[in-house]
Amino acid sequence: MRFNKRYLIVLLILLAAAVIICAASAHEASAAKTSKTNIKIHNFKPGALWAPKAKILKNGDAIAGYVEYRGNMQFGKGVGVTAWYVGNGYNGDIEPHHTKLVKVKFFFKNKNGKVITKTVKGSSAHISTKLINGYTPYRATVWYTTQ
Repeated sequence: MRFNKRYLIVLLILLAAAVIICAASAHEASAAKTSKTNIKIHNFKPGALWAPKAKILKNGDAIAGYVEYRGNMQFGKGVGVTAWYVGNGYNGDIEPHHTKLVKVKFFFKNKNGKVITKTVKGSSAHISTKLINGYTPYRATVWYTTQ
C-alpha cells in the first residue's frame, strides 16, 4: 500500500481528532472536584428528622454525622457519616444524586478534653468506623466529590 500526501494528511487529521476526543473525555472524568466540609456528630433518636441538622450542599445532597451506641436496623454500633438527596423537601431520595464520600476524619474527645482523630477512606454514600472506648465522637471533616 502506497501513501501519498493527501492520505497522509487525512490520516494525521483523524489521529489528532482521536487524541483530542480522548483528552477531552479524560478531563471530564477527572473534573469531579474534591471538596471538604466540617460537620457535627449527632446522636439521633429513632424517628428523628436528620435534614435539619445536616449540611445541605448546593446540588441538593445532604451530609450528616451520627453516632450509634447500641446498633439498630439501619446502622451498626459506631460512628459514621452518610449522604443522601434532600432536593426541595418533596422529592428526596435515600441515595445521593451527585455526591460520593471519599474520606472522613473523625474527632473524638474524652472527659479530660484530650482529642484524638481517626481517618477512614471510602468511595460511597456512607463511611463509618468503630467507637473508641472512653472517647465521644463530636465532629468530622468530610472530603467528597461531586459530579
